[in-house]
Amino acid sequence: MATLANLTDQIVPEEFRHRIALVRAALQKSGAAGLIAFGDCWRGANINYFTEFRPLDGVSDIANAVLFLGTDSDPLLFVSDQCLDYASSVTLFEVRSLRELTQSVRILAARQPTGTFGLAGAAYIPASVLDRIRAALGDRALEPTSLLAEIKAVKSEAELGLMRKAAALTDAAMAAIRDALAEGARYSERDLALIADRAMLAGGAERPAYDSMVQAGPRSAYNLARPTDRMLEPGDLVMTDIGARYLGYVADGGRGFTYGPAGAEKKAIVAAAARAVEAGLAAARPGILAAELNAVIQNALVQSGYERFSSEARGHGTGHGTGMDPEEEAPWIGPGNRTVLQENMVFTLKATITVPGTGGLRSEHIVRLTQNGVEILDRFPMELYW
Repeated sequence: MATLANLTDQIVPEEFRHRIALVRAALQKSGAAGLIAFGDCWRGANINYFTEFRPLDGVSDIANAVLFLGTDSDPLLFVSDQCLDYASSVTLFEVRSLRELTQSVRILAARQPTGTFGLAGAAYIPASVLDRIRAALGDRALEPTSLLAEIKAVKSEAELGLMRKAAALTDAAMAAIRDALAEGARYSERDLALIADRAMLAGGAERPAYDSMVQAGPRSAYNLARPTDRMLEPGDLVMTDIGARYLGYVADGGRGFTYGPAGAEKKAIVAAAARAVEAGLAAARPGILAAELNAVIQNALVQSGYERFSSEARGHGTGHGTGMDPEEEAPWIGPGNRTVLQENMVFTLKATITVPGTGGLRSEHIVRLTQNGVEILDRFPMELYW
């Protein structure tokens, strides 16, 4: 594996222009007046789809960005004053200060005399930003829309290439954990998370896609938790959830393993989670409803006998879109979702089992839907007994 990112892998301007045209055409077809997209430092895909710019973490407006796209106008990006020069240097269209948001949106909206404005990112836009947009639109309707999420869900060849590299870096992180444990030294949860992060960075990752999670022993029965200084002990079940970010695209990979001599109950948990995901991999194909695919994994978990110990078995959902963010809005693989899955959609399929007092894990694969089934992007095995 190369040790440095290959800058020729980056999304080229022509692809950004194609995306703008694609979204504009979808807006025109839907009868909408335009799209207002929000993204922040943690959930930047609604912005990153149109530009390399991604907001920076912080408590001021540096953490936020808003994009306006009318059906017959060029996009306009709004960012913090402090990020204006940076955003302008990597964006193909005009960038303005967030201070100008209300006035600019009022003028732009007036050019579209009829139709509703769609809002992408409605679930996490701050009230202070939303209030300024609503003030600009006045009586004009602003409605949450899945239009952008559904377009983003289908990945281009360039995007798939970046996601394959992010997945390979994630596999390398798991291999580094395996190799460290094989040497026989003792490690804490935090030690192993750091080993994973170092392996991803050494391979060319920009950074981890999210805070790497390692939970061992009784702590592996928590669905989600940060690593601590707890040392791994022989017989532990260990849950990991690790992913790499590579040139703007991410992998989201849950794995678990038994460490040292482990009882049959713990090995059965590992096997049950793997079998459930494998059932989903076998069923996935273009044309299947997201709810139908979810039911396959959910039913496998129920039949395994772990229903009360699995959030997915109880209806939380067994997968989610991924790409520029670890979790993207579409496709959501869950109960009641009537989305028809399409070729080149990328999403995770997952099964979590957490048994208090015993332990647990999450088994997860990132897949691209192909003409006849799936391409598994992350190759590291799910059934692990170390």
